[in-house]
Amino acid sequence: MKAIEDKLNLITLSGVVTVPLNIVYDDDKESVDSKASIDIVYDGLEYAGKGSDYLLMDAFADLQRSLPEGVALACCISCRHGQMCPYGNTPNQLFCTKDKEINSIKDICKLFDSHEDAFMWAVRSFDYCDSFVYQSNDSYTYNDYLIWLEEHDKQT
Repeated sequence: MKAIEDKLNLITLSGVVTVPLNIVYDDDKESVDSKASIDIVYDGLEYAGKGSDYLLMDAFADLQRSLPEGVALACCISCRHGQMCPYGNTPNQLFCTKDKEINSIKDICKLFDSHEDAFMWAVRSFDYCDSFVYQSNDSYTYNDYLIWLEEHDKQT
């Protein structure tokens, strides 16, 4: 198991708020028993997300579902510009494409295939910047966060 202590930003009705972030995860992508947990404290209350995906996408989606209405995760995982690598991923790593036009998986592959320096765009999954735009079905993002959110909604 690995642990990360850091900060996470939330978009609230009163603006962007930074909260303490604690992540515990098993980074063995081959394990069928992987577990991940994410805990934050917001407005004096503890919120948690649980998952089994070694990339933490399902745990972040679960955390989002536990937050009060009007509060949203503001990090690279939930950002439209936070892309996974089409050739394999590492926990806590995405690639920021805020200056690129991405409309399909082909665009992502072309980007990685044509740029030797693609890893210069690497960001941590829970980073935040002023270019943050929440993911939606109106734009293409190559990461599983929105899929995990929508999958839960289909099951309930």
